[in-house]
Amino acid sequence: MAFIGNWPSTIGFRTVNFRAVSSTKQTTTQSGRRIRVSTAGTRFSTTIQYPRMALANFKPIQAVATRLEGPLNSFDITLPSVSENQSGVTSIIATVDGTNAAGSSSVNIATNKNSQTIMKAGDVIRFPSHNKVYMLTADATTDGTGDVAVAITPNLIEAVNDDGSSTVTVDDVPFRMTLTGDIQEYKYATDGTVSYEIDIIEEV
Repeated sequence: MAFIGNWPSTIGFRTVNFRAVSSTKQTTTQSGRRIRVSTAGTRFSTTIQYPRMALANFKPIQAVATRLEGPLNSFDITLPSVSENQSGVTSIIATVDGTNAAGSSSVNIATNKNSQTIMKAGDVIRFPSHNKVYMLTADATTDGTGDVAVAITPNLIEAVNDDGSSTVTVDDVPFRMTLTGDIQEYKYATDGTVSYEIDIIEEV
């Protein structure tokens, strides 16, 4: 499998149906008590629907979709509203601060913004060491030196450490995705337009 680059962004999406996928094993005892155990961390998936588009605009999208070979290869995609930082603070530069172990529910970051709420609960974030996207569970407000512990879900799947240079992505966050199925369907109309939607899920 291979990473092929960014999904084409020349044509905007009509709708984005965003989902958080959590795997939980449930067992019910004879007394009726439910026992629930998480079997895998949360992944994000989405169904994206395009507006009806001209054939010339669709062909480059079809080329990328075919190049993915179903779920085999992966790509990065930025999702309208979902990937955007809702704090209103611009030009945020953030780096990992210290050592944050796998399994942690928060990550320390250092920023260039002092005493400001730089991200809101529900915003997403991506760290430089791996491709998983995480969602904030609380607002992130920096202290007087620009530091903040960012509360996230799911817990870190890999350690995140300060390497002195790599930045944390806190706005227009790309998701590393694959197609969910082997078959892609393209609806060609006789008026020369095409309808298309894709089902994709986060690669972890």
